Amino acid sequence: MKNRIKTLLFNLGIYDGARKVIKNVYYPYKYYRVKKSVKPILKVLKEVFDRDCQDYWLDYGTLLGYVRNGQIIRNDIDLDFGVMVADGSSLQDVLKDYNIYLTQRTIVEGTITLEQYLYKDIGFDIFYYRKEGDKIVTNIWFPTEYTLPQKVLYERGMGNLSETTFSMFETEDIEFYSMKFRVPVDRDLYLKEHFGDDYIIPNSNWSYKDEKNRVDIKKEFEVEFYE
Repeated sequence: MKNRIKTLLFNLGIYDGARKVIKNVYYPYKYYRVKKSVKPILKVLKEVFDRDCQDYWLDYGTLLGYVRNGQIIRNDIDLDFGVMVADGSSLQDVLKDYNIYLTQRTIVEGTITLEQYLYKDIGFDIFYYRKEGDKIVTNIWFPTEYTLPQKVLYERGMGNLSETTFSMFETEDIEFYSMKFRVPVDRDLYLKEHFGDDYIIPNSNWSYKDEKNRVDIKKEFEVEFYE
């Protein structure tokens, strides 16, 4: 439904203007919805991750929120998780049993590296990591701009495949919204590799182009979009 609405706005020639309104008006409301619904979502995902994943952890902005203040970052409108599973694995069939549906998937050289899901009206990302030597690696496709729907940008070739790399780490259990979730033991190193040395200081101007450990690469890939 979300992709369908974006396509409709694009076809009407009002997507960019609508996107700006959504960012200024809808995002604060969406953050309120995420904050209100975060416990039910986490309860479901913890059950799935504990049962079906080799290892998992709070990732990206969700991990950053935990380290900063023990909860999701203000105005963060989705959740992020990293998992270690066999190459080519997906949690799609498992999550479907909980009425959680796939909205977008990145596949690199036949291996799933990122899946985006929707639970009711709240989204979350699952980054699938693989081991390469003493590092763990995943791949993400990013649009070069956000003035058009991502599906349109992808179809027009307006985006880059990137690779993010972290030092190998162990995970440990912590309390997050009164539940046990895993995080990297050396959270400081993990976050510095991604956000930089001053990650603890909120930066409203930060964007994905500022990532410290992401580089654009050339590999065979595809991005799938689901209604």
